[in-house]
Amino acid sequence: MKIFVSVMIVFIGFIAFFFWPKSIDLPKIGEVEEWTLSEVSGNEISMEKKPKLVSFYYTNCPDICPTTMVDIIKMQELMNKKGISEDEYIVLSVTLDPEYDTNERIIQYKDLFEISSSNWLFLRGTEEETKEFSDNFNFYYKKDQNGFLTHSTSMYIVDSNDQIRAHHDMAIGNKRVNIEEIANHLQQLIK
Repeated sequence: MKIFVSVMIVFIGFIAFFFWPKSIDLPKIGEVEEWTLSEVSGNEISMEKKPKLVSFYYTNCPDICPTTMVDIIKMQELMNKKGISEDEYIVLSVTLDPEYDTNERIIQYKDLFEISSSNWLFLRGTEEETKEFSDNFNFYYKKDQNGFLTHSTSMYIVDSNDQIRAHHDMAIGNKRVNIEEIANHLQQLIK
């Protein structure tokens, strides 16, 4: 009898291991109503049915934005190592300072980081469009009278149906972006 019970426990454990869900569904925490911003290279953008990593930045940012850019580059390398091609997801970087960040300045910023991935798009809109877009994410930013910009430090995972499914911290001080978790969330949403 003990042998039978032991065999059954091992058998049930084996079945549970292979059929138990490998990940928990990400919650729906918001929705992007419209993608109204323009891609700075002038390319027509399609949000297609792909998951997206949305980050906010500005080219004069002295610390958080540039270190986050470096970490997103590492995240893309990790996605490649996992066998996930760039055409399966999109990375969107949205400027918070469209007055200063002209298309040309953003392209120079992109070139500074040697970003050439076809799935990494840099978006820009008017002040009003940027504010409306950031409101989809409850992303806070403010430019003072001296032109200094303060902002939240979150990035967002958006699924192929424009539902916001997760938020992640940008690089702050010695704390780097959790690229493994972002890659796992994007991979979970790729169909």
